[in-house]
Amino acid sequence: KISGEIQNDAYEDTIDVFDLLDRTEQELFEVTNSNIKKNYADMHSLMKDAFRELEERRNHTDGLTGVPTGFSALDRVTSGWQKSDMVIIAARPGMGKTAFIVSALRNAAVDFKQPVAIFSLEMSAVQLVNRLISSEAELDSEKIKKGQLADHEWQQLVYKTASLTEAPIFIDDTPALSILELRAKCRRLKQQHDIQLVVIDYLQLMSGD
Repeated sequence: KISGEIQNDAYEDTIDVFDLLDRTEQELFEVTNSNIKKNYADMHSLMKDAFRELEERRNHTDGLTGVPTGFSALDRVTSGWQKSDMVIIAARPGMGKTAFIVSALRNAAVDFKQPVAIFSLEMSAVQLVNRLISSEAELDSEKIKKGQLADHEWQQLVYKTASLTEAPIFIDDTPALSILELRAKCRRLKQQHDIQLVVIDYLQLMSGD
């Protein structure tokens, strides 16, 4: 049925090709995962879900029920970033927004083993990784950038960044990423790696098409 509809829609000049691709991927994804959605839920099932969630929270003695940032003051307020959260971090240029979010991603992935993804529309993947390396190794980023490291600093870098190699951090630096592309990539990352947190740096650089 889906293939027939796709073929018919493909011949329609009025249908945008990117809308068609996005809808096709979504439909195939739902079929693959037998994701049949309902528009309602009875109180019996809702109460079971609510109590299950309350029990999980009760078992978290640290109060963290979402994805931790590693910043204790922030985590105390938010209990970690929750699945339903959309968090917008705003500040003037040069205030450290990217530095903060990269640190939070690193903490979630390395310290708490949470798979995370970042879509970087401004900085390249290599630039982001260099930031992570500099922070993890506790070395001057300019010295790393210029390759001006003494032997003991190089050994320090290799030793301290070993944890980053296996960290479940996924970086996509596609420029001018569209909303449709973002949705498709997030679905794949969730299916393949069960990502718990998605970061976009930054929203204004996304394309609406």
